[in-house]
Amino acid sequence: MAVPLLKVENLNIAFTGYGRRSHVLKDVGFEIAAGERVALIGETGSGKSVTSKAILGTLPDNAVIESGDIAYRGANVFSMPPREREGLKGTAFSIIMQDPLSSFNPVFKIGRLLDDVLYYADRRNAVVSNAGDRRKRIFDVLRRVQLADPERIFGAWPNELSGGMRQRVLIALSLLHQPELLIADEPGTALDVTTQDEILKLINRLVGDEGLSLLMITHNLGVVRQTADRVLVMRHGEIVEQGTLSEVFTRPREAYTRDLMDAVPPLYGPRVVNQPASAKAPIVTLENVDKVYQAKGLLFSRGPGHHAAKSVNLAVAEGEVFGLAGESGSGKTTVARMVMRLVKPTSGTIRVGSAADGTDPRRLTQIVYQNPGTSLNPKRTVSQTLSVPLRYGGHDRTAAEARKKELMALVRLPENFLSKYPHELSGGQKQRVAIARALAADPRIIILDEPTSALDVSVQKTVIDLLLTLREELGLTYVIISHDLSLMRNFCSRIAIMLKGEIIEQGLTADVFARPEHPYTRALIAAIPVLSDAEEAEKPKVSAEERARFLVQSTGEQDG
Repeated sequence: MAVPLLKVENLNIAFTGYGRRSHVLKDVGFEIAAGERVALIGETGSGKSVTSKAILGTLPDNAVIESGDIAYRGANVFSMPPREREGLKGTAFSIIMQDPLSSFNPVFKIGRLLDDVLYYADRRNAVVSNAGDRRKRIFDVLRRVQLADPERIFGAWPNELSGGMRQRVLIALSLLHQPELLIADEPGTALDVTTQDEILKLINRLVGDEGLSLLMITHNLGVVRQTADRVLVMRHGEIVEQGTLSEVFTRPREAYTRDLMDAVPPLYGPRVVNQPASAKAPIVTLENVDKVYQAKGLLFSRGPGHHAAKSVNLAVAEGEVFGLAGESGSGKTTVARMVMRLVKPTSGTIRVGSAADGTDPRRLTQIVYQNPGTSLNPKRTVSQTLSVPLRYGGHDRTAAEARKKELMALVRLPENFLSKYPHELSGGQKQRVAIARALAADPRIIILDEPTSALDVSVQKTVIDLLLTLREELGLTYVIISHDLSLMRNFCSRIAIMLKGEIIEQGLTADVFARPEHPYTRALIAAIPVLSDAEEAEKPKVSAEERARFLVQSTGEQDG
């Protein structure tokens, strides 16, 4: 029997701190063969990242390996001398990190960052190299990840590259020393769906062409279907189920695995939910709205400016869930900011509310931001966070305390959470607090800016269910900004697709998905990862010419 490339056996790891010991991995065991693609899935806190750090040898100082083994080609890595184990980094194992922007030092150019990694890896492995030799090797690996102009990339700053290009550079970084096992930690999570699709195809091609093994760490089950042969399901530090992709996806044994799959919003099929359209009058109307951000020039000169919104026309009926979809930079957030009166339009008309209600339009709208971890002040308790909008809304102390309890009940959180700080809450609980903060101002319209993208799939479902319930109870209108079309398919009654500042298609969500007219809309839908062959077959078809014309390429090639 062939010796596996990697074998993890009965691994138990605990973290120590403040006199306590927390067990984070419990009897974890699995194998990865040479050339095999394995996915490790589970929710935040399940132990996925700790497992990868144990393999790489990058566990924090407070981690204790209580028992178990990790073997690379039959050799126990825990028994290796430190220098020998260090030599495995980048050669035996390498990792693609999740966030391409935060993975780079912004004060160094890409070439310097790549050269530093290669220089120290060469020293660690007793390889003699000079700057010219390393430059040639860097250019070669940049071409392997399909970056069209390696010289330009080498001399660029991280902020000068798109998200997809930065992700390709991260993949190149992981390939510099020709590793045997590539660990991909949520690659593409921070990217638009079309760019993510490009990155996943690139990883699959590299694994096939270069004979790599892959450990894909993710909570996105659609990504698993595209990139794995075998699946490991992790919960609370234990692997609760494992099997081939077909076995786990079509015949899951564990209730937890079934719950994960049921929480994924479907694109097509009998599980799709069609939200009813509202028959009420519009509460938000935009007519021929333009927004140009003027470029700064020298002295009195001005550049041409950036046309962020072009002749935008849309109407949002009271009580409906309206979706604005498109890739980063398409103009979605600019439109939302203009609706909230945070940005003035260059031209056109925006009406919020009605003349009859006589309310300042700015008091009618509130926003729930993308990441509740960064939108909540870490120095304020939940009670203090809710006090701010209540105070500006004219509530005295007694009325404010009573209203806080009402808000906690509305978002289904216990009253004792009012004394908690954000770090004491889970991601879903933080987002519920963010929703409560928005409701504190008694709005009629709530802008939802990627409200679930930072959450696990099962938590996403509970937050969406809560939002739909609140809409029914309070008569709210939602405008959701997202690039997650699978979420919009089941959450929105109507949808508009934006491309380069223009609305290129809009209508009932069911109609847009059933008969997308614009090639860009078809390309967005076609790029969404799904769970079954049946859903894949229902996706619209997009030609290579249409993709090249309408999608932003992450290879650095110039559009025609």
